Amino acid sequence: MKILKSFISQRFKSLALAAIALLSFTYNIHAQEGDVAAGEVLFKANCASCHFPHKDMTGPALKGARERWIENSTEENFYSWVKNSQSVVKSGDSYANSLFAEWGKSVMTPQAVNDQQIDDIFAYVEDFVEPVEEVLVSDGPTGSTQEESTMIYWILATLLLIVIGAVGMARGNLSKALKAQNGEVINDNETWGQGVRSWAWANRGWVGVGTLLIVIVLLVIGMLDLMKIGVFEDYKPEQPIAYSHELHAGDLGIDCKYCHNAVTKSKHATIPTTNVCMNCHKTVNEGTTTGTEEIAKIYEAAGWDPEVKAYTGVTKPVKWVKVHNLPDHVYFNHSQHVEVGGIDCAQCHGDMKKETVARVMTTEDLNAVEENKIKFTRPTLTMGWCIECHRQSSVDVAGSHIDGSTEENDTYYGVIHQRLLKDKKTYQGILEDDMITVAELGGLECAKCHY
Repeated sequence: MKILKSFISQRFKSLALAAIALLSFTYNIHAQEGDVAAGEVLFKANCASCHFPHKDMTGPALKGARERWIENSTEENFYSWVKNSQSVVKSGDSYANSLFAEWGKSVMTPQAVNDQQIDDIFAYVEDFVEPVEEVLVSDGPTGSTQEESTMIYWILATLLLIVIGAVGMARGNLSKALKAQNGEVINDNETWGQGVRSWAWANRGWVGVGTLLIVIVLLVIGMLDLMKIGVFEDYKPEQPIAYSHELHAGDLGIDCKYCHNAVTKSKHATIPTTNVCMNCHKTVNEGTTTGTEEIAKIYEAAGWDPEVKAYTGVTKPVKWVKVHNLPDHVYFNHSQHVEVGGIDCAQCHGDMKKETVARVMTTEDLNAVEENKIKFTRPTLTMGWCIECHRQSSVDVAGSHIDGSTEENDTYYGVIHQRLLKDKKTYQGILEDDMITVAELGGLECAKCHY
């Protein structure tokens, strides 16, 4: 009997342990469930400036981080670490302190995320697959360059002039032969200039029309050249540091607003401060293509000694060259367009994920960006360029509709929508296309953009 009781007791304990293990496993599976798409957005906004999913950067690679925490500490501390790493360090957790020491005691910025959002982030991290770079093999030349085309035009023009000259000489010789045949006196001492004047006088009607056409063409060419004054498309000055947007915004996925952090609250987007660079480059001291040369310039600007990992207090500001210049009499506000208008940076600056240092994009570059809804025909940073955007951009607010049924009727544009609907006769031209543009709300008034 005792043996039977012992056997039953052991079986019960085994079943209980199995049940606990199953519940624990189920809990862990549930804890790791997350939305990959939502996690990607959260990762790029909160983590991408310091972490890669698959390899070390300023901080460690995040793939497998949850499992490492469960193995060396607890899953509860894993969530606490993401939210506020220092609270876990101060609690005395050995794994947290070893991580803190291993990464140079660099304090991770506390993240305002909940457990579900952390699950979403790590669902994306675990799902992440390192992209494979495609090598494009060209089958041969794709066409003439602009320089080659220009050279061809000059060669053709030269050949045309030679042909015209030859035909003129042949015609002159034939004319002399005809005069000799008719017994007319031929002045063999007549110079080339005298011959031209004689011909021009004899054909003065056609010469007058031709001269007028030439003057008109020259005036048109002059006006077109004058319109190019102040147009700096494709302007790309050399910068004191060989910064690469392709690397930072493209490969690393750092959001534009992380570095240009004043763009949502200021007239100017501002050049990132050296302190922003040092958030990552305290630990990243070697570039992928330039080694330590360019990053050393950042250290010099910030007064950072990489050997002792401390600030010296001696700084040397970076003299960046301004790229996007507007005339002094033009007013432009970044926060108004980015925060209120909801315009993406690529609308005006193009796809910077494919660029090194900044440049003024051409209209072709801007139109090539698939996300851009506005298609331009005027040169970048000109008044016509701005007007095209104002004429094609619709004005709306969150929850606002063309029929006036808004969730925020007390907002500025909500009130304007309501006023438009009260006087359809006056604003029939505005409402007939079911879209209210910036231009229709006064976006073409001179005082909106000019002092």
